[in-house]
Amino acid sequence: MTARPLAGGAPGPVWTAPGLQVKRCAGPNPLWASNGVAFGPDGRLWIAQFLGGTVGALDVTTGGIETVLGPDGPLTAPDDIAFADDGTLFVVDLPAGLVWRRTPDGALSVAADGIVAPDGIAWHRGRLFVNELAPDGRLLEIDLAGGPHRVLATGLALGNAMEVGPDGLLYYPHLMGGEVWRVALDGGTPERLHTGLDRPVAVRFDPAGRLRILSNGERGTLWTGSAGGALTGFDTGIGGADNVAFGADGTAWISGAFRGGIHALSPGGALREVVPPGLNGPFGVACAAGGVLASDYFGLVRVPDGGVPEYLGDVVAQVRGGVRGVAVHAGNTVLATDAGGLWRGGPGRWSPLASGLGSPTGVADGGDGVLVADTAAGQVLHVADDGTTTVRADGLDRPVGVACDPDGTGYATTTGGGRVVRLADGAVLAAGLQHPEGLAVHGGALWCAEAGTGRLLRIDPVRRSTTVAVSGLAFDVRPPHVPADCRSGLARRPAPFAGVAADGGGVVVALSGDGGLLGVTAA
Repeated sequence: MTARPLAGGAPGPVWTAPGLQVKRCAGPNPLWASNGVAFGPDGRLWIAQFLGGTVGALDVTTGGIETVLGPDGPLTAPDDIAFADDGTLFVVDLPAGLVWRRTPDGALSVAADGIVAPDGIAWHRGRLFVNELAPDGRLLEIDLAGGPHRVLATGLALGNAMEVGPDGLLYYPHLMGGEVWRVALDGGTPERLHTGLDRPVAVRFDPAGRLRILSNGERGTLWTGSAGGALTGFDTGIGGADNVAFGADGTAWISGAFRGGIHALSPGGALREVVPPGLNGPFGVACAAGGVLASDYFGLVRVPDGGVPEYLGDVVAQVRGGVRGVAVHAGNTVLATDAGGLWRGGPGRWSPLASGLGSPTGVADGGDGVLVADTAAGQVLHVADDGTTTVRADGLDRPVGVACDPDGTGYATTTGGGRVVRLADGAVLAAGLQHPEGLAVHGGALWCAEAGTGRLLRIDPVRRSTTVAVSGLAFDVRPPHVPADCRSGLARRPAPFAGVAADGGGVVVALSGDGGLLGVTAA
C-alpha cells in the first residue's frame, strides 16, 4: 500500500492500495457538538462537548483548543459546566445522571448522582445548582457534602443553562415550554417571567447586568431585556445554539450543539466565527446529484463536490429523533432515526414511511423500496414505497450497514459477529472483521468500513475474498464505559456509525472519528 497525506488538516497519512486515490471531502471537525461554555480562571473558554464525551479549553486569542477531559476518561456525554470560586470545575454528565468535580490539581470525582438528565448548572457563593432536561424536570441544589438534593422547583419543560442574577434569584428556562422563570435560592414559589419564546436554551446576565436569553431555534436569537419587561432580539443565524458565556467586554461567546463551532458576538452586533462548525458524526452517507448527503444526528448536511458543507435544517425536531442512516430513493431522501422511525421527503417536507423499529441504522436504496438495518431487532427489513414492511433477514447479530447491487441482491454487515452477509441465502462473504459498519456496492465489489481497525475493505462477493483498500482512517468506536443505549430522558449520545456510499465515480466514507468525509476513487 502507498502512504498518502490527507489534505484538510487530517491527522493522516492514510494508506491506499495500488490504483486508488483519496481526497478529503469535508472536515475534520475541531469540536464535537459544543454545548456548555464557561470562562475559566485561566481566561480560556471551556467547552463541554456532548457528542465527543470531552471537555476542552479554547484560547480565544489563538483559537487553540486543549482537550482537558478526554474521551478515554469516565465522562459519557457532558452537557454543561460551571466553575467554583476556587477554580474547581463542575461538569454535568447527562446520560449518566452525574455531576463531576475536577479540582484545580486535576483530581476528578463524583459530586452528585441520581439526577435525571442533569443539564443546566450554576455556582453562586459556595452553592451548586443543577436542573433536569426532562419533562416535569426538577431544579435542585446539590449538597456538596453528599446529602440529599434540595428541590427548589418542579415542572420544568426541559431545563437548561441558568444563572443567578444581580438580584440574587436563580433564572432558568423551560426549553420546550418557551418560558423563562426565576426562583429564590432558599425556596419559595417560582415566578414565570417570559412566555412564547422560541426554544430558550440559556439564560444569562451580561457584565452590564442585563438579562440575556439564547434561542435554540433556527434563527439563533439572542434576546436582551429585563425580568418581565420587553425583550429585543438579535438573530445570530446559529441554528441549534446551546449556550452563551460573556466576556468582560460584553462579547457573547455562543456555542452550537447541533452544528458545533464557537461564534463571538460583539456588543456592537458584529458576529464572527471563532471555531468553524463541523459534522457531529457523520453517520450515514448517500451520494446525490452533485455531492453527498450526510446524516449528522441533529441535522442533514449536503456536501457539494469541492464545496463547503451546507446544512439542510435541524431536522431532529421535524423527524422527532436523531438522524442515523440516509439514502436516496425514487427522488426522495430517506432518513432513519434513533427514535425508531423511517422518514422520506426533503427539508421542510418530511413524512413518515415506517415507525416502531427497534434501532434503525443503515439505509439503502432497494429498487422497489429501501433496505434498513434494525440493529436492536437483529433484522434487515424491506420497506416498500407504500410503507409495507417485510423481513429480509432475521437473527442477525447487530446488523448496521446495508447495501443493494444493481441486480437487487442485498447485503449487510453484522457488528456482533464481525461479518458481511448476503441476505438472500445468508452466505458469509467476509468474517473475523472488527466492528464492520457502513457498506456499499461499487465496481462489482462490496466496500466495507471496518471501524475497529480504521480500514476500508474491498470484498469480492463471488470469490469471497477481502483486501484492504484504505487504512489509517479515523473511525470512532465507543469506549467500553459508555453504554450501548447512552441516553437519559430525551437526550442521547448516539453510537458511532461510519457510513459508506457509492456512485459511478467512486466511494465516500464517513470518518466518524474526526468529523469528516473521504472520497476514494481510481487513481
